[in-house]
Amino acid sequence: MKPIPGKTYSLFLIWEFLKVFFISVVFILGLSFIVRTLQGIESWKAYSISQILIMRLLEAPGIISRETLLASSMFASVYTMSNLTQNREILALRSCGVSIYKIISPLIILGFVICIFSLLFEDHIVVRSILIKDRYFAKVRGVKPQDLYRDRNNVIVFGENNIIYKIDTYLSKTMEMKGVMLISKNNDGNIVYRIDAERAQWNGKGWIFYNGVLRKFDKNGAIAERKVFIDLETDIADDPQYLGRDTRNLENMTLKEGYKYTKMMKKMGFDYKRVLTKYNRKIAHSVTLFLVIIIGLTLGSMPFRNALVISFSMTLGIILVFFFIIEIGYTFGSSGKIPPVIGGWLGNIVFLFICVFLLRRQRV
Repeated sequence: MKPIPGKTYSLFLIWEFLKVFFISVVFILGLSFIVRTLQGIESWKAYSISQILIMRLLEAPGIISRETLLASSMFASVYTMSNLTQNREILALRSCGVSIYKIISPLIILGFVICIFSLLFEDHIVVRSILIKDRYFAKVRGVKPQDLYRDRNNVIVFGENNIIYKIDTYLSKTMEMKGVMLISKNNDGNIVYRIDAERAQWNGKGWIFYNGVLRKFDKNGAIAERKVFIDLETDIADDPQYLGRDTRNLENMTLKEGYKYTKMMKKMGFDYKRVLTKYNRKIAHSVTLFLVIIIGLTLGSMPFRNALVISFSMTLGIILVFFFIIEIGYTFGSSGKIPPVIGGWLGNIVFLFICVFLLRRQRV
């Protein structure tokens, strides 16, 4: 027995879903543009129509990914199934012995495709469009674009392999440390060597120290060797990004950049739980689309008189509940009351149980 119905029905069902889905995306996108334009109507007077249009187009990928996909997925799934149920098409298929699971299977597969698309779209399109928009916005205002990493003063950084940096000034653009003291410890906490240098430069593979002193210590903590150097090439390969501070929010980083950022925050002893919760929520957002589509399909298969009104009401209610659960997960995950991973995925965990419950209640 095939796990999905015939090709004709599958294409028909997918087409009905996609029609409503894309109309919802365009409607919410247009509504968002109108609201944003009205909110910033005074500031937009300084720009030409073409400049405003370009900036709005550069904002579009982020709005689509973060504001339209969730509501559009939910609405399209509920409305499509409600409409088919109202027209008795679902009843005709079930009277022929086709289970409800088999009927909705094409849209479940489509939901998985939308989930993967959302993750890739956010990582490769949205993040890049936000960066381009910020640079273009700075250009039209006649100011210098903000660098991705900012300089830092009087900073202490915990690096790899029990290395501690104390830096007077770190220059992100040139990847250079000035007034640096480096201490390397063994697993017992004893100092192995110490480097005091006027500056240090990243060469792409490791750090080179200039104009300083290298001291090596024995097991008793006494100086075993002292060496004055003009330049000292080392195999210390701590990423310069650990020393600079990223100017972007975690939401505007790729998954790879976000992972490195959370790792850096933990290593430096900062409040990484809040960042780690956000990072997990960033990944979980795409999976949410898959879950809300399943919830919408199961709810939509119930008989309703007015598919449009019920679909809108259910979408609004489900989205509000979901954001409430997300906020709870973020609050408890950031404070450490629950693990950050669970905090970031709490909404999906709750929705997963709802999906299982609704699917089990469907009559075969």
